[in-house]
Amino acid sequence: MGASAVKRIVAAACLCLAGAAVSALLLLQHHGEPLAASAVADVCGSGPASGCEEVARSSWSTFAGRPLAAYGTAYYLALAIALALALLGPAELREPLAGLVVAGLALGLLVDLGLLGVQAFAIKAYCRLCLASYVLAVLAFVALLPAWRAVRLLPTAFGRPDGRLALSAWALAALVVAAAVWAGDVALVQRAALRQARLLGAPVAAPAAVTPAAAPATSAPALEATAAAGTHDARYWQERAQQLQDTIDDPRKLETYFSQKAQRDYDAAPPVSIDLGDAVGRGPATAPVKVVEYSDFLCPYCRNLALALTQFLPQAGGRLAIYFKNFPLDASCNTRLPQSTHPGACNVALGAVCAQRQGKFEAYHDKVFSSELKNPQPADVVRLAGEAGLNALALQDCLDDPQTKATLAAQIAEANGLKVSSTPTVYINGKKLAQLNYFLAIVDKEARKKGFPALAGQ
Repeated sequence: MGASAVKRIVAAACLCLAGAAVSALLLLQHHGEPLAASAVADVCGSGPASGCEEVARSSWSTFAGRPLAAYGTAYYLALAIALALALLGPAELREPLAGLVVAGLALGLLVDLGLLGVQAFAIKAYCRLCLASYVLAVLAFVALLPAWRAVRLLPTAFGRPDGRLALSAWALAALVVAAAVWAGDVALVQRAALRQARLLGAPVAAPAAVTPAAAPATSAPALEATAAAGTHDARYWQERAQQLQDTIDDPRKLETYFSQKAQRDYDAAPPVSIDLGDAVGRGPATAPVKVVEYSDFLCPYCRNLALALTQFLPQAGGRLAIYFKNFPLDASCNTRLPQSTHPGACNVALGAVCAQRQGKFEAYHDKVFSSELKNPQPADVVRLAGEAGLNALALQDCLDDPQTKATLAAQIAEANGLKVSSTPTVYINGKKLAQLNYFLAIVDKEARKKGFPALAGQ
């Protein structure tokens, strides 16, 4: 193989590494890693313009319990390793190894063609990054196409001692890569579970004891008083800068600062009036903390919040009651929306109103949030309701009842009046919660005002 062949192998190796990077990004997004999800949203867009989230949430995104993106990552890395061996190994093995890779790419492209069909006909949404990985595989295949003639020589080439050694080295490296990707996937699952457990944040932390030796020369109130008086001398700014630096350098202090700021902002916000008469509630009606969540059954973040609240409520000790309100991000019933983020969400929201009438809202709520839905129609809602133990026939009639639609319209109008624009949106005792990770801190503080003991650390 000449210099041009070497260049083709280098180009194919770079393309395989790029394919591995794209697959790894999709793997991180599949598990909800924030930075990866943000990067994917930047590429694919968000809302109905994006197919990446739809593909990642579909049942087709996994095989044998592992995300397809994990297989893609291992596949591209294994091919890149084979090409590296082709470049670094004996010259007589260069073409056979390139032939091995081009055969692997040909098989991969057949799989990609099948996955493209799944996106087109089963999911009915396209992931731009998935398509990008397919294009990278095509380009790598084209770059190595001249090595196709070496495929028939593979048995002979790898029958020699040096060929068997190269093949064994590649197989061992591929196994190590597969094990590393598998371990990474397991770690990502654990990280996702940890994020879910921490979704609501933590109760108010007890103030740390400060020894006299560790105390600053001038207290924060004194510094603030000095600033208010307008005497901003050099000593003030030096001590103020040192306090800020100490806070930034200590993660616990920084988290405490943000938590206290969130509580101050919450305390300063004026409460709004929210009608709880038609809202389904969980927890004691006498609870001192009333939580209202405006939610969309097709919103993945609402699903995470629903799970977190369900897990926390038994531990709340009577501190709070949770009220659910529908706010489907679907322009077919939420007409103020410029476009539908979750088509079909109105149908599911109408089903929730009907489930509440049957006294089985929780069963319906849990069933829907545990299901993967793509633009659900009334028939899908009736089927899910039946699977959740509701009277499906009665629910079907209820979906067409004008009163059901009026109830949903009233909840949407209330949310629009509050300028709710995204889901989930949470109010605690009539005040909007800026970030979910301060939920427990606010609940704890509000409950302690009514004489409840401090929450134990979650």
